[in-house]
Amino acid sequence: MKNLVFLTCIFLSSITIAAATNSPEPLIGLELLTGNQVKIEFPAEKKTILIFMAAKCPCSGSHESLISELKTRFKDFQFYAVHSNSNETIKEAQEHFAKYGLTVINDSKAAWANRFGALKTPHAFVLDQSGEVIYQGGVTDSHVGPQAKTKYLEEVLQDLTNGKNPRRSEGRALGCYIQRGNS
Repeated sequence: MKNLVFLTCIFLSSITIAAATNSPEPLIGLELLTGNQVKIEFPAEKKTILIFMAAKCPCSGSHESLISELKTRFKDFQFYAVHSNSNETIKEAQEHFAKYGLTVINDSKAAWANRFGALKTPHAFVLDQSGEVIYQGGVTDSHVGPQAKTKYLEEVLQDLTNGKNPRRSEGRALGCYIQRGNS
């Protein structure tokens, strides 16, 4: 009986180790500006930031400089924008995001928006190395970035950089609703 218990413990331990070493499925999409395939993987040394953005939304636009600043300051994170709005042409989005400085994923059928439950722009998601969402919500507590009293995304990134758990897992996303087409 002792041998059976011992073997069961070894078997269960090997399952746990195998599960812990499996890396999550990468996210695959097309880059808006180039049309090239983008494969977002989850390296052990970086967390991933997905921010749903829109070309025509003033709320989204008012956060662009803050997001660019965060990308520059927090180099241990990989930043991606996701464009899901069906009411903006590819050309409009390309012209807008060309000056933006982020890799922008084209989500014309809102598959990524639906998968993550993104409702508005900007709507941020911080994913850990296993691909799990550890924060989702607004970039700030304001629909106008420069008027924000609390910078939710910055707080989360500071906490993670300092080896702490994020002080919040959610923040209210304020902005323009993502316009989903009939797909």
